[in-house]
Amino acid sequence: MSTEPGRRRPVAHRFRRRFTAVVLVLVVVAALAAVVGSQQGPRLKSVSYDASGIVSRPAQRVIITANQALQKVSADDVRVSPAAAHTVTSSGNTVAVEFAGPLAYDRSYTVTVAGARAPGQRATADLRATIRTGTTDVLALVPGTDGAKDRIVRRSLDASGATTVYQGTGITEYVRLSRFLVVLSDSDVGDSRIDVVTLRNGVEDPDAPVEHLTLPTSEGHASALHAADDGASFGFQYADTSTGQSKDVGLYVVDMTGTHMPEAIAADGKPTTGAVPMTVSQWAYVPRTESALVRTAADELFLVDMSGRADLVRLGSATYLHGFVGTGTTAVVESGTGIERVDLTDGKRTAIVAPAASTDAQYLGRIAQLTDDTYLRTVGDVRADGTIASRIVRVDGSRASRLPVTIPDDASLTAVCPSPNGQFVAVATKSPTGALVSIVDATSGALEASTVGEDVDWCGALPSGDEVG
Repeated sequence: MSTEPGRRRPVAHRFRRRFTAVVLVLVVVAALAAVVGSQQGPRLKSVSYDASGIVSRPAQRVIITANQALQKVSADDVRVSPAAAHTVTSSGNTVAVEFAGPLAYDRSYTVTVAGARAPGQRATADLRATIRTGTTDVLALVPGTDGAKDRIVRRSLDASGATTVYQGTGITEYVRLSRFLVVLSDSDVGDSRIDVVTLRNGVEDPDAPVEHLTLPTSEGHASALHAADDGASFGFQYADTSTGQSKDVGLYVVDMTGTHMPEAIAADGKPTTGAVPMTVSQWAYVPRTESALVRTAADELFLVDMSGRADLVRLGSATYLHGFVGTGTTAVVESGTGIERVDLTDGKRTAIVAPAASTDAQYLGRIAQLTDDTYLRTVGDVRADGTIASRIVRVDGSRASRLPVTIPDDASLTAVCPSPNGQFVAVATKSPTGALVSIVDATSGALEASTVGEDVDWCGALPSGDEVG
């Protein structure tokens, strides 16, 4: 018994020696790691972005995350190739690169944070991330013939052929709304129906029932269908025909986060059940907002918050609404003094440069803005039979040139609608043999894809009403 403590002491002693050795090894490893880390500098841990959002909306971000905290990173420290306007913010171990406008489709961009450094360290390193933007597609309406149903088809620019998204009878208009498709159809006698179709993998979900909306009256006609970019609401013009006459013709909104019941936009700009609606000649949602730009029957111009949270804003007058500049805070309108840009934040107006080559024609059509300084315009001359021989003019600042797009002699140009990022343009034509949608490069006019159809979904971003093509 007296020898047991002596036997246990060597065991405890060995344990303490091993424990001390392990601690020393860990300390040495940590020190070496710190030395190596200080010599190597920060390293890229991850990169995140929305491949589809970055090509369709401005102010989209690429988030670069390092393996350790970083000293503040400025815009001068970040390079983007191919070049794209951007701003930079940083916090902790993340760097957010925010792009001023949408990027090009289906393209690789390299984002480099040059000379990244951890606080208190001298070693620097470049954090380099490569991102790949998404591609795009276009929807078009293919009217049925010989008893066939009307079809809404999707044509992707990176694949051949078209896919049927939805089919029905009497389809006149439609809009994409997040994971839904809102379809406006007319009966043989002119009464309208609005259906909300659930999509799965980009086509109608066969397992989800189609929602048939209850319209304001038992009989009526709807038109000018538009949807908010965030999918929270959509609106349309409606005329009550239940008495045999058109009355209460005006603007209605459907809140998709609420009851899905159409509400009239009253004269004060507020959605109000049972109110006499505001009469409109043209209207559309302002991109990336829940507000709408409205031209009334009296040519008054208003900014209307379709959610009802903000008051009506009067922006003067206009005789025609052309569309919006890509950022969404500026509208292009026509008035008695010419074509102007209207700043929707303060109502300030500036005249649009119109080189002679963009106005030297008998027919002057809609302006389709691509960037702050670049737009397309359809112009044309009247043929002997009264039809219009159209052409597309591209205006870059003070210079105008013809976009080399061939329009057949027997065809009429019905729409010119830019893609969400302004890289491509949908050119819709109609001839005795049918309707065709051609997707062309907005700079070169080169054909990217084509599909049989009309009523392109890209055109839903343009105000509707008194159309001029």
